[in-house]
Amino acid sequence: MQQLILADIAGPFYDLDLPFRNWSSLPFTQLDLAHPPYVDAARLDAAVMRAIAHLARLQAQGYTGIVLDNLAHLTGFEAAGGAIYPPGCPERLRAACYRAAFGRLFAAAEARGMAVFITTDMQWSTAPLRRYVGQLAADNPRLAEANRRALAELFAAFPQVRGIVVRVGEAGGAHNAGGYDGHMLYRSVAALRALIDTLLPVCAQYGRLLVVRTWSIGVGELGDLLWSPARYHAVFGGYSSPHLLASVKHGPADFFRLLPPNPTIGLAGPRQIIELQNRREYELFGMAPSGVAALHGAAIRHAAATGAAGVWAWNATGGWGGGTATLGPDGWNVWTELSSALTAALAQSPALDPAAFVRDWCAARLGGALGAAAAALYLDSEQLWERGWYMGPLVGAAALRGIRIPPLLWVWWMRPTAAPLCWAYLAAAVASPERALRDSRVAVAQAARHAAALARLAADGGPEAAFMAESARYFWDALAVAYAIRAVMLPAFAAAARGEVAGWRRAARGAAAARAGLRQHRETWDGRRDFPALELDEIDAFLASLERMPEVRWLQARAACEMVAHLRAGGRARTALYAGGTAGAVMVALALARLRRTPVGVAGALTPLLLAAPPVRRQALRAGLPWLNRRLFLLPSIFFETGPSLTEWA
Repeated sequence: MQQLILADIAGPFYDLDLPFRNWSSLPFTQLDLAHPPYVDAARLDAAVMRAIAHLARLQAQGYTGIVLDNLAHLTGFEAAGGAIYPPGCPERLRAACYRAAFGRLFAAAEARGMAVFITTDMQWSTAPLRRYVGQLAADNPRLAEANRRALAELFAAFPQVRGIVVRVGEAGGAHNAGGYDGHMLYRSVAALRALIDTLLPVCAQYGRLLVVRTWSIGVGELGDLLWSPARYHAVFGGYSSPHLLASVKHGPADFFRLLPPNPTIGLAGPRQIIELQNRREYELFGMAPSGVAALHGAAIRHAAATGAAGVWAWNATGGWGGGTATLGPDGWNVWTELSSALTAALAQSPALDPAAFVRDWCAARLGGALGAAAAALYLDSEQLWERGWYMGPLVGAAALRGIRIPPLLWVWWMRPTAAPLCWAYLAAAVASPERALRDSRVAVAQAARHAAALARLAADGGPEAAFMAESARYFWDALAVAYAIRAVMLPAFAAAARGEVAGWRRAARGAAAARAGLRQHRETWDGRRDFPALELDEIDAFLASLERMPEVRWLQARAACEMVAHLRAGGRARTALYAGGTAGAVMVALALARLRRTPVGVAGALTPLLLAAPPVRRQALRAGLPWLNRRLFLLPSIFFETGPSLTEWA
């Protein structure tokens, strides 16, 4: 099999004049219409033309194929075999529009010798599909039949499509849009193997590839498939078909730094594609430089040593947030373009000197002093992120409900969290909070020097130079916000873990200065569509409450630290969550009542939510948890906006 060097091609489909937030798939919400002809044909045509031009850039970098969303929007169920989509229904007419438009892109890719892969969530659905299959269940034979028909229709319509990329580990919630919904039906090893057995014969019949992603977010038996060798063996053991591949993220969690290689890479079974991310979602969405020289260099060398089938680089996919500076007019900005070029070069030559490649690329693209300054910032950015955004490697990283706890907990996409559980864990897992703060200060100073250098050089350098200078200034300011927050939260929770109330009070007195830093950041960036301000409401509210009632937050912090200590000592995660959450909620409610901030009855109201039987608990969580969270900071608030509903875990 020829080495696969794949890139997503979602970027050119975004219209920067329209609002967007969810990068998890193609922006169908910008393209779909609720009325005939059900697709904005002019906007779709313009996007396809941008994507065709983007193909040339990707091929020049060394990519051999593209990955594009999604099966649901390309399926019309028009072949004989039972009426799923009646003639004239929106889903059928919309699919015809997308097949015609994407067909031009696929033909252009085929003319360049580039493979095309289509993604799908399993299980996707629409209203008429749900009516046809009846119960949405993994073992429903009518659903299996519909899935086979959808795949056969795709392969018959598009000989250019090399294969289908299947995700079962995340669906629903914020991923649902405009009547196209996702469902996490395949939660067990048996269910996923049955799905593979349903789809693989269709792929073999048409000579295509079935690519099964191991991405999972802790739900069900498959919740640890991403990083568990035992679960991986259980799913893929015994399969030897050349039509089956597994797609695996390079680390044992999402696209974070400071993680070891994914322990499932190189295991026996189907050949693997290794997933990498160039427009890095957890590092300001590419609005600031996020170097991947060391990160991807190590990952690709490791993958090559295991005989991987190739890599899949994400240039636009993933996350919630960001601004128009993420993309630029051509589907990527200069930082992502550089990372994309570097990743492709490493995939072709794992022994490549990445630093030399970056310097040569910047010199050729930007020239002279500006190119040298851009290369220096890009190469330094890896350690600036690790020191100024992360807090160094965490000690004794644990798993929770099948999820490996990531090294970046204090901020989710653009939103710093105030959740005491996150900060208690960081205070316990950071090797040295004092060193983490010192490294953070140094990173801010280094970023400031880079920003000043690029500002001097950009005066007469044109729009791209101006973008890079503003990006560097944004990076510097974001790192300054990170330092201001952690300068309060890390010492406070370290003191709470030690039971030192005096240390807690000392740290709490810094809340006012931290809030002043947040205000300054907002004054600089609020109202910007290109470089929007960080989403600071949650952390600002916590710091304000820390000023007003440090004793109450002390009790909550102590409960969170006790729970984290139990978890890190090897206690069962579910027991720890149950006991710690109950104790923390009751302690906070009683403290609030003692301070006459809220009725005593809150204490009695919180405990039953956690003690109820599972069905009742799920309904209670769905109704009550967002309200409680705004007052008690139980979880990062972004969790209530993104991904599947929290009740999937209940």
